[in-house]
Amino acid sequence: MSWLNKIFGKPSENRQEVGSNFNSKMDDIRKGGSVDGEHYTDSVEQVKQLKREGRNQEAIEVLLRSVYATESESKFAGEGWGVAPWYYEQLAILYRKEKLYHKEVEILERYKSQPKAAGVGPEKLAARLIKTKELLAKRGV
Repeated sequence: MSWLNKIFGKPSENRQEVGSNFNSKMDDIRKGGSVDGEHYTDSVEQVKQLKREGRNQEAIEVLLRSVYATESESKFAGEGWGVAPWYYEQLAILYRKEKLYHKEVEILERYKSQPKAAGVGPEKLAARLIKTKELLAKRGV
C-alpha cells in the first residue's frame, strides 16, 4: 500500500468523499434502471432464451419492461446518458416476426425520441425505421 501512497500521495478526505459521491450516484442510477429489483441489463439472457424457445410474446413483455427501465435510468442520470438501443432493436425484430408492423414503427419512433447512447445503434435503428415505413406503404396499411 505504501507504493500507492508514494505515487498518488496519501488519500485525502476530499478524494474519499468524491469517490463515495460517485459510487452513491452510480447506485442511484442503477436503481433508476431497475424493474422488480433487477437491472434491465439482467434480462438479456432471458430474452435470448425466450426467443430461442419461440416464446415471442413473453420476450416482448420482458423487453417492454426493459425499455421502460432504460428510459427511466436515462432520465434519472440526466444529460449525456442515453438509452440502450438493443432492447428497442429486439422488440422491432420480434414485432416484424409477428407481422406487427405498426408496433415495430411505434417502438422505433419511441427510440428515435430518446437521448442516444454512443455507438452505431442510432443509425442502424433509424435505417430500420425507414425500411419499416416503406414496407407498410407497400402493403397499403
